[in-house]
Amino acid sequence: MDTTRKLEEDVAFVRQAVESRDQKQYTSIAIAVVWAVIIAVGFTLNDFKNQASGTFWLIAPMVGFFLSLWLGKKGQQDCGVENRSDMRKHTMHWGSLFVISAVVMSIAFTHKFEGWVIGQLFTLLSGVALFFGGLHLDRRFLLPGAVLIIGAAALDYLAPYPWTTVGLVTSASLIISAIWMRPAYEKATD
Repeated sequence: MDTTRKLEEDVAFVRQAVESRDQKQYTSIAIAVVWAVIIAVGFTLNDFKNQASGTFWLIAPMVGFFLSLWLGKKGQQDCGVENRSDMRKHTMHWGSLFVISAVVMSIAFTHKFEGWVIGQLFTLLSGVALFFGGLHLDRRFLLPGAVLIIGAAALDYLAPYPWTTVGLVTSASLIISAIWMRPAYEKATD
């Protein structure tokens, strides 16, 4: 009798852990806030402190990447379930941007692209990565991805501060998506 009861409890625990893992994509907006700040600051630097923006964009994405990894892992541990497969997918998706960025820089230097065009290419690249991340990893990245894709083209038509405008709209879309598109079970706990 005790063996059957123990087995039922074990099965119930495993079922609860799997359901919890499947429900939670990320439990806070911390990752969205990190990237909203990076984008807002970096895009504003593009308009006002162009010399400093190159250094910022060289360092900030790497810091944001590792901080996002840490926050994602911490979020999974707080859930009580660590999904290595999910973490591996996210790491490979977002980490591939560094390799693609090196290729873009190689092409840009070979063809002597101006800084503005390089910035637009990176904006487009980031938008595509966010949008595909929204399709395949977490739907909350769809809106910010679309904003960056459209923003890459809009930079040529916005005045007087095109980078700041695109950066602030993108940052707002990250926060709005993270809050508005939270799963129902999270909204119920507020």
